[in-house]
Amino acid sequence: MQRFFAQTPLNEHQIARLIFQLFGLNKVTLTIDRTNWKWGKSNINIFMLAVVHKGIAIPLYWTMLDKQGNSKTLERTQLIEKFIHTFGKDKIQKVLADREFVGSAWFDWLTKQNIKFAIRIKKDSKVTNTQGQSVQIKTLFHNLNQQDTYHHARTLFVDKCPVKVSAKLDSDNDYVIVATNDFDDIDPMATYAMRWQIETLFSCLKGRGFNLEDTHLTKQDRVSKLVAVNALAFCWAYLTGLAVIDDKPSHYKRCLKSNGRPQSSVFALGLDFLIDGFRWFIMCGDFAFFNRLVDFLSFKRKSTLF
Repeated sequence: MQRFFAQTPLNEHQIARLIFQLFGLNKVTLTIDRTNWKWGKSNINIFMLAVVHKGIAIPLYWTMLDKQGNSKTLERTQLIEKFIHTFGKDKIQKVLADREFVGSAWFDWLTKQNIKFAIRIKKDSKVTNTQGQSVQIKTLFHNLNQQDTYHHARTLFVDKCPVKVSAKLDSDNDYVIVATNDFDDIDPMATYAMRWQIETLFSCLKGRGFNLEDTHLTKQDRVSKLVAVNALAFCWAYLTGLAVIDDKPSHYKRCLKSNGRPQSSVFALGLDFLIDGFRWFIMCGDFAFFNRLVDFLSFKRKSTLF
């Protein structure tokens, strides 16, 4: 294990292509976000690009930020350019991001690249009102109530970029204001909401069996390799979970909670099944069953697990 993380080179573009093809992706919506923690005096700060897909975020590219805090415009553009280099700009439908990913240089780059986006902006972002005065954007939505989503009628300039703006209040009565340069999007708020899937991805990687934060690795390249291993494992578990649901074995039923939602996620079902499968292989040496599990990281997956 130590030699693997210290000496084995990994090709990030090959890993991205593998994951992209495993899910049969084509034109995709991208989401970017950071997750970070501290080990001793070392800051582990992972900036990730993922694809939103059927309720999950699929990790494709990431970069290690050797610092605390937010990314810079150059780091954001370089991450998206990795995707463009491998898959082409025509494969990008839209980019989603939270309010830390704003700024005139960033918006200008997206606009010049003809990349559509739906990004949450800060409530104190400056815009011009109908009287020509520069005001904080939240003042345009002072009559907003908890139940409504308001789509502003005028085109506004946020960070020097012409955008359409929508707003609503969250459960804490804080403003959620989304700016998009896609003027054909009838519900930018619903589009932006898909960004939450990357938070679920981070939750799976940092807990729920993977526990990425518990690592003692602090060197940037080694942490990046660990993220790669976890990304492949996440995809493996999710694809296995889909097969488990399709086969509907009685031991792995998805029980429903009182709110009607499944008690276990597709990822959790697949991870449980993989763990049980490895135990079965260790105890019984069933290579045929083990090979069926490995098939989920190939393009020749069998239709059933059993």
